[in-house]
Formats: sequence, C-alpha cells, structure tokens
Amino acid sequence: MGLDMTLKQMEVFVAIAETLSFSKGAEKTCITQSTASQHILGLEEELGIRLFDRGRGGALLTEAGKLFFGRVQKILADCEDSRSAIRKFLGMEDVVLRVGASNIPGTWLIPAVLGQFLKQCPKVRLEVLQGDSRSVLKQLVGEEVELGFIGGCFEDERIEFEAMGQDTIVCAVSPKLLAGRKPELGQEDLCRSPLVVREDGSGTQKAVYEALARACTNKEALNIVAVLGSTEAIRRALLNGTGYAFVSSMSISEELANGQLITAEIAGLNISRNFYAARRNGRELSPAASAFLELMLASWK
Repeated sequence: MGLDMTLKQMEVFVAIAETLSFSKGAEKTCITQSTASQHILGLEEELGIRLFDRGRGGALLTEAGKLFFGRVQKILADCEDSRSAIRKFLGMEDVVLRVGASNIPGTWLIPAVLGQFLKQCPKVRLEVLQGDSRSVLKQLVGEEVELGFIGGCFEDERIEFEAMGQDTIVCAVSPKLLAGRKPELGQEDLCRSPLVVREDGSGTQKAVYEALARACTNKEALNIVAVLGSTEAIRRALLNGTGYAFVSSMSISEELANGQLITAEIAGLNISRNFYAARRNGRELSPAASAFLELMLASWK
C-alpha cells in the first residue's frame, strides 16, 4: 500500500499530540475540530492502526502513535529547514555563487565590479573558477558554475551567449628584443618572428587566429616558439624578451605605459573581440546569479 499522507495531516497529528486535545490541535493548525478528526482518521486508515486513545485524559498517543510521532517531527523539521533554505536563497542570504571566467574577465572585469556587487548582495559569497574559454564552457555544461564570462563565442546549442563589451588585442614585444629596430611587422616579418601564443582553448588566441586568417596568413605559417597556458605567463615571456605575442591591451596596460613593452604595428591588422556572458540555455538563474549578470552587463556594455 502506498502512502498518501500529507504534510497538513502530519502537522495536525503533531499539534494534537502536543496539546493532548483535538480541539486545541485544530485551533493551533487553524482548522475546525471536525476537519482535524478527518485528518487523523485518514492517517489511521492509511497506516492501518490507531494513533490516539481518546479518553478523560484527552487525546493520548498509542504506542504506534509514539513511534510515528518521533518520525513525523523529524519530517516536519526537515521541511521547515528546506523552506528556510529557499527563503535564504531567494533573499540571497548565505548563498554561494560560482562563476567561471577566462583569464581577462577573471583578472580584470570581475574584480572591477566585485565591490559594487558585495554592496548590493552582502550575504553572497562569490567563487570564481578560472580557466580558458573552453574549460569555462565545460564547467557550465557540467553545472559546476552558474555563469561564465569568456573572451569568445562558440557554437554550442546548450549555451546562451550575450555580448558584454569589446577588447583590443595588440601585438606586443619587449624593446630589448628589437635592438633599435622599428616596431613594425610585415607579413613575412610576422611569419619569421618568434611568437608566443596561448593554448587553443583561449578566446584571445581564437580571435587572433581568425583575424590573421582574414588579413594575411594562417596559423601554420607562424613561427610559434611556445604555447603557454595563461595571460600572466605570456606577459612574463614578453618581459623576458622571448618573442612577440598577441595579448589583450588590458593585460599589459601598465607595461605599455612605463615602456617595458611596446606594440608592433602590422599593416592591415586590427584585432578586437567581444567578451561574452554565458549561461545554460533554458535554465532559470538564481537571484544571486541574476543580480551579478545584470551588474556585469551594465558595467561592460
């Protein structure tokens, strides 16, 4: 026999057990005494045993009723905990929001709005998992994160992308590598020059290869001397004079300003790309995620 008992029946049962009275239990649960009696009768029929002895001492639990009482109390406590958790979730209290971010959004865009977000949602803890753009999409699909912020748009029907803002990608080099030569590269110079690049999953590198293919050359013709896994690694390689690299202008703004790095002009090549907010297609965002997404879009449109 399946159990069809309801939470209301259990609430009425506990109220009567605690007050030792059908009338007081009914009053406590805001129903009539006859309705309370019907709820208990339904429980007893469902369980196949009497739960209360009715007498001069009031409504007293039978031995079966005592056994049932302990378990029902736990069920109702768990339900209340669940209600409380949802109330906190909706009110963004004691909530952890996990987002994924590729290098530039994770290092520059998200920290720039973090203070404002924490003022708006002081009881939300933000956790940012960084990786390249493809790894962020993998985290989204695997539901490890609720939002992703990346430097490229990929074809994936499971993911919804929304453009956020533009970034300029420059070809940078250390002045010491040039040894007095002008920081200009023709197509043949570019193909001969040592080039340090990001891994294929990088949104920056995807934008670079696409722009190069449209303007002058393809990936196979480049003299790639190293493939590195982060923007910081590329920056350090540039400062050490390892070679040229295409990087976000945001990531080396200080080095460009103080002359540690300079940009190499390449005729006919101007590279810009959009940042994107990514979310699982057809899925409702939590209140915390909605608030954070709204702030990011407003700040970087």
